[in-house]
Amino acid sequence: MVPRPRNKSNKGLPQNLYLDDRRGTYRYRRPTDGKWFQFGTDRVKAVDAAKQLNLAFMQGADLVGVVLGESAEMFTAFLDDYEKNLLPPRELSKGTLGLYAVHFRRFRREFEGKAVDQISIRMIAQMLDLLTPRTANQCRALLIDIFNHAAAKGLCPDNPAASTINRIEKKTRKRHTVDGLKAIREKAPAWLQNAIDLALITAQRRTDILAMKFEDVKDGYLYVVQQKTSKASDAAWIRFRVTPELQRVISHCRDNVVSPFLVHRRPDRKRQKQAETKEHWTKVEERYLTRAFKEAREAADCYKGWKEEEMPGFHEVRALSLHLYKKAGKDGQKIAGHASEGMTKNYQKEHAEVIWSEAVPDLDISEIAG
Repeated sequence: MVPRPRNKSNKGLPQNLYLDDRRGTYRYRRPTDGKWFQFGTDRVKAVDAAKQLNLAFMQGADLVGVVLGESAEMFTAFLDDYEKNLLPPRELSKGTLGLYAVHFRRFRREFEGKAVDQISIRMIAQMLDLLTPRTANQCRALLIDIFNHAAAKGLCPDNPAASTINRIEKKTRKRHTVDGLKAIREKAPAWLQNAIDLALITAQRRTDILAMKFEDVKDGYLYVVQQKTSKASDAAWIRFRVTPELQRVISHCRDNVVSPFLVHRRPDRKRQKQAETKEHWTKVEERYLTRAFKEAREAADCYKGWKEEEMPGFHEVRALSLHLYKKAGKDGQKIAGHASEGMTKNYQKEHAEVIWSEAVPDLDISEIAG
């Protein structure tokens, strides 16, 4: 059916904008529900506002853009390009890429059908408001980088994510106590006990603990390349002197399961698909370690009265380790791989030589490990 032509008063006006001849004012009819809004007597302002509103209500406009070959300007298409071409050269860790993938799925759901330059500050702010402060800040930082690249390609006039405000993160997780971790360790399977002991004596992150191999122990040292910071500082390359304390932990890691990894386990059942994606069938996945640690903590019931969000996980073993090193009067900075202000990058692709930071893991963990 051909739409009825507009009367003389409304000719030349954008769709949904009308002139009230009696009052000499303009009014806008919202297409979704027919509700009227008064726009005053200023024709220029009324026309400009109506055009912006019409653009927002044009639900099919983005689909038209796809048909016309403009999909490169769609946010989801640009995000595909960002993920495929811009991230790989950064050589991010597997854990970071996994976290990004979760955020990317959220972005695709939130901004599906939107062109890059259609995404406003308000849209981003509304999405971030629904997230926890930590997740919101992670998403905001990632979106700022995404829109920086989009703006550099001329796909949007500015960076809407940069105009949002960083949220204040209030740390809710408490630290482990010596008695609490001891109780958890007693409820843990042997492989998890080994992981806890390694975390206590080396103060390394979950990712680096699970990546340690027997072949990394050579010439009296355990060599570790921190996956999170290997491109940021000298401290990313650490060699731990195999002290009697560390040797005891390494010896406990050897059992009747043949594995290249210090922390390993025989799966309850081998799944072909999982075996194909893992470096070795005995390797412990990060998520599995986190889940197993939580189960041991719940079985120990060692933090009575603490809220769920206050319960420390495996990551907090590292914090306890640094606390115990400091309490013993030892330097925990080199152990953890924290770079001092004076440190600069020592590793670049054209350099064949790596300078290793030496650490002495000599913490007495017998109070916890027995």
